Amino acid sequence: MNKADSMIPEKKIALYIILTIFLLFLCASLFINILSIQKNFLFADEAIYYLITQSIVQDGDLEYTKKDLIRYKKEIGADPLGVFLKKGKDDRIFFAKSFVYPLFAAPFVKFFGINGFLIFHSFLLLIILLMGYAYFSLENRPLLSLVSVATFLFASVAIVYFIWIHPDFFNLFLVFAVLFLWLYKHKAGKMKTAGRNSRISRFLFSNGSDYMAAFLAGLAVFSKPPSIAVLGPFVLYYFLKKQFIKPLAILLIFIITAGFFFGVNHLATGNWNYQGGERKTFYNEFPLEKSHLTFDTAKGAKMSTEGYAESHLLPIKVVFYNIYYYFTGRFTGLLWYYFPAVLFLVLFLIRRKQLDQWLLFIALAGEILIYIVFMPDNYAGGGGALANRYFISIYPFFFFLPGIKRNIKECAACWVVAALFISPILVNPFFHSHFPYTHAKKTPFTWLPLEMTLNNNFPTNANPWADRQEIGQKPNHGWLYFLDDNFLPRLPGLQEDGFWTRGDHKADMVLKTYYPVKELRFRLLNNRRMSNTVSVKVGRGKKTITLAKKQWGTITFSPKPLKIEWWHLYRIKIKASKGSLPYLEDEFSDERRYLGVYFEIDITPEK
Repeated sequence: MNKADSMIPEKKIALYIILTIFLLFLCASLFINILSIQKNFLFADEAIYYLITQSIVQDGDLEYTKKDLIRYKKEIGADPLGVFLKKGKDDRIFFAKSFVYPLFAAPFVKFFGINGFLIFHSFLLLIILLMGYAYFSLENRPLLSLVSVATFLFASVAIVYFIWIHPDFFNLFLVFAVLFLWLYKHKAGKMKTAGRNSRISRFLFSNGSDYMAAFLAGLAVFSKPPSIAVLGPFVLYYFLKKQFIKPLAILLIFIITAGFFFGVNHLATGNWNYQGGERKTFYNEFPLEKSHLTFDTAKGAKMSTEGYAESHLLPIKVVFYNIYYYFTGRFTGLLWYYFPAVLFLVLFLIRRKQLDQWLLFIALAGEILIYIVFMPDNYAGGGGALANRYFISIYPFFFFLPGIKRNIKECAACWVVAALFISPILVNPFFHSHFPYTHAKKTPFTWLPLEMTLNNNFPTNANPWADRQEIGQKPNHGWLYFLDDNFLPRLPGLQEDGFWTRGDHKADMVLKTYYPVKELRFRLLNNRRMSNTVSVKVGRGKKTITLAKKQWGTITFSPKPLKIEWWHLYRIKIKASKGSLPYLEDEFSDERRYLGVYFEIDITPEK
């Protein structure tokens, strides 16, 4: 029996395992009680995508009406917080997000309700597993091929986006499919290891697979415009190979596909850009829910992308900060959340490289730069994102980057890193999707670099008590962004100008001012403990003071900020060595909090 025959049983086992994984996810998607788990709250952009999908299913349009709002309230039992709307032609209101994901999810939602999104994702997962398995099987044993593609998906936070009612997992699928359809035939043709007997095999080796890839690339770009990077490698590949007719056909199909969807958006809403024009996001009140509430009168924040890049461009040094944060950051670093991508990048750098690999590398680097240059304060997808959400559509590039050959040690390394850093997320993805900052408040994440450029979009900002807390006396005041739970929110009625730290725990925060600071003066009040040593760290400088019971003390710094245009950012850590529980220590005290040290900050600006 030759080697190929000996691998047939192993191939069957691998395919059975893929089918088992699919059935597991499918059955979970069918029977899971999404609304109960999520407590009738759709996080991030889920509300808008649910609304768009239901509008397509029930009304066959993209227009927002009171009927959509009523339907949402009946089915979800809550308000669609953060819904994006825009004013279109004839003063009608339309949903202001891409509709391609809701369009493809609509048949599943029509028959299975909200669970239809996850059922749709289950089929996308199945196809990704089969494509990845087929690609790796060109040069690896079947079970190793299965382990390799499973590691790519499950040893990163990418799989967590499976449960999001959101296009990110769909975008991952589109980019993955485009690259697979382009690369499979070339790799298999060189190795001559793949047969062409089945209908699927004949399609994969035909020009039709390239044209299908062009169609999917058009969908990917309409869903997420920076995904235009996926078109470059395989179009340039054929041009560089001096095959001029095929890349022109690919470009034509791509233009027709993307143009069709953007054209439909223009016909429906009067604007090519679904995120441009008069666009707002609404949280507490919504247009049309009452007769006097219109798009103009309902309270909403303007969120148009027109002119976004120009208004958010920051100095060139921020690009280098962000490249560093992109790989190592506490909330977004690829090293911790997408380690397979980093490993595949290293393998690419140390191995011999072919033309397609260089093109993939240029494309993924270009797309990363699109985000960190043009969205420098939000390259990860907003404060509600888990890890780097925008990286999801770039992640497939890394899968194909180092070539096909794999070994079990590489997979094992990915799982070790996943166990160390993201195992809590993988074990409880719903919780961490709702609270994407929870894991980052404990070691080892507290040891990692903080993405200072993302201060407006820290995941911890989702806690309203931690986000943008005013400190200091006007006009010389600043804003604190707390990074952990080791502070006590201000209590109503106490008129506190500062904050208490929580017992003997270290409170970590960022102070932001919009002017240069000459001096920061910390006014500290001890709790009931005697001889309590309090440490204050600002940047790299650290000072301590020992206070008696309920004694005030002062520590002063002349700090050096991280200056980003009009922002002046200061990293601050405050800790008392002893905590106090007044309610249990004093018969007459009603203070039930665990008190550390109370601090106020007087800010002296430079003249």
